[in-house]
Amino acid sequence: MVGISPSTASRALNNNTAISEEIRKRVFKAARESNYIPNSLARGLALKRSRLVGLLVPSIANPFFAEVSRGAHDMAWERSYVVALCDTQRSFDREEALSQRLLQSQVDGVIVAGGVMPEARIRNWRQSDVPLVLAGRRVAGSGFSSVAVDDASAGYQATEYLLSKGRRKVVFFAGPFDSPATRDRHRGYLEAMEARGLAPALSQGDYSMERGFQEAAKIVESPNRPDAVFAANDLMAIGLIMGLAGFGVRVPDDIAIMGCDDIPMGALIKPALSTVRIPMYEMGQRAMALLLHILENGENGTAESILLDTQLAIRESA
Repeated sequence: MVGISPSTASRALNNNTAISEEIRKRVFKAARESNYIPNSLARGLALKRSRLVGLLVPSIANPFFAEVSRGAHDMAWERSYVVALCDTQRSFDREEALSQRLLQSQVDGVIVAGGVMPEARIRNWRQSDVPLVLAGRRVAGSGFSSVAVDDASAGYQATEYLLSKGRRKVVFFAGPFDSPATRDRHRGYLEAMEARGLAPALSQGDYSMERGFQEAAKIVESPNRPDAVFAANDLMAIGLIMGLAGFGVRVPDDIAIMGCDDIPMGALIKPALSTVRIPMYEMGQRAMALLLHILENGENGTAESILLDTQLAIRESA
């Protein structure tokens, strides 16, 4: 259309200073008139950079990972990168398949948020030469950068607070134990209970609000009813509060409830949820910043571990 070579048109579209302003204007005019769209795959192959990054999360329905994702997307947008969001639904097979699909799509890098990917698989990621950053978990000796919180400390904080209020029969309402966060929060709970010489108690959950709702019936029917529950995440704690209300159990008078994460919904229910605040948005934002720093500075061999602070958010339920 313009009467120049493809290479000259390419340089004009990329604002190469060697191309005259007159040629550049003619090329852009022709591009607009023909509705030309650059082939990002071809461009990525030529430049060895797709400006596409992958983000693996266990569940986009979980507000925790929605906030992590929002932080990652905002940081990527600021730096002109696009995020491919993959929901693994807490399935190892699905997580493995989506990881491979991302690698086949020539992503520049990947963030794994939480998830069930075994530590051995994470360490083996180095064979792909695609930079990886972890969000919400750490893998010692992996050589990968990470942004996380001290979940054991969060578990200790929540349990110790309940104990400081005179509660003695505190149950840990666990998420899946393939989750590093659940394992660490449980460890913090055990430390707090053992420090007071109290017997720990465990109830198994799955991180869902529905499972929390079901737990209420189990508690009401128990001959050894607890006086407090520390749930491994806010969704289960919220479901538990709603379920207990249906049985006429008063929170916190009869049973105090603590969650962990501080998702927005927790402050809106009645009674408002006491919890441990995890900086979810910042976690996603800083994980993406770490990944983009690696991509733009070529420092994939230098791992950086960022540990964010947690704090108690005390409301009505405890």
